[in-house]
Amino acid sequence: MGAKRAGFCCAALAALLLFSSPGFAQQPPGPNCRRVSKVEYDSAKSYFLLRTKFGAYLRTGPFWRRYYWYCR
Repeated sequence: MGAKRAGFCCAALAALLLFSSPGFAQQPPGPNCRRVSKVEYDSAKSYFLLRTKFGAYLRTGPFWRRYYWYCR
């Protein structure tokens, strides 16, 4: 029973440290960028509006955690 409890405590501590680290706070790619939803990004993509003369939509992050931005 003690080994199970120690394993659970180690796993819980590792998860706590992993998700509380400041590395998960995604910063905008530029000063004039705002965060947008995946729906807005996909809509712009379907209308071929990812890049216009007014701005561009960007997708950042690894495939398991995407962030979507609109930059002027």
